Amino acid sequence: MDNQEKFSFKEIVLRKIIIIINFVKDPDNKLTRSYDLKKNLSAIFTFYLIHLFFLVLWVTIIFAASIDLDSPPADKIREMMSPLNFMLYALIIGPILEETTLRLSLVFKPIYLSISSLLLSYILISRLGYGVGHLDIEEHLWVRIIASVLIAVFTYFISKRYSANFSRFWDANFRWIYYFSIIAFALLHLDFAELTLSKFLFFPLLTFPQLLSAIMSGYIRIKYGFIYACLFHGMNNILPGLSNL
Repeated sequence: MDNQEKFSFKEIVLRKIIIIINFVKDPDNKLTRSYDLKKNLSAIFTFYLIHLFFLVLWVTIIFAASIDLDSPPADKIREMMSPLNFMLYALIIGPILEETTLRLSLVFKPIYLSISSLLLSYILISRLGYGVGHLDIEEHLWVRIIASVLIAVFTYFISKRYSANFSRFWDANFRWIYYFSIIAFALLHLDFAELTLSKFLFFPLLTFPQLLSAIMSGYIRIKYGFIYACLFHGMNNILPGLSNL
């Protein structure tokens, strides 16, 4: 009998929240992986409902406090695409790209680290080097791509050559690697061109949905696997995506 069947839905939700809190306090990259499809999907749906509850609470606070969020990145992406393409990007392509950038390499393998470095380098070079979004294809696209590929190739060969050292580093410093993935994910959802001092000071509040999503996605990536982290991310984008149509 499934252990979860012994608990009410409320108890299951509370247990999941406690699990996430404990993981944040003491991140562990050696969790026993779960391979039961039915249990995994049930867990992902429960995490989605938890995220949705706190998202609604956050939206309520934002509106009650009359906080101006300006134009979120999703609005700007929406302007570049048809409604169908936007939903395809929001539910499938975007989640896969973002999870690959910041969660794939939470589990260390040279190929994982090089792929993550490829995408992260491309985003940073685009935004910080040229002041454009990663979907912009007008401004020095091939320069951005080639530079990112070179960084990824270098990362692969170095991490492959010193794989044992990197693996030990990952195990010893997973806490900080996990925290970095959370903060970086939230930062990448900010528009630096519209970033003011007040917004920077309220960074945790303004990016709460992204911080919470990253916290939970990191745990899901370790416990259930990369595909489940992408699934969770895509589910989180359903309502925000529909609101931008």
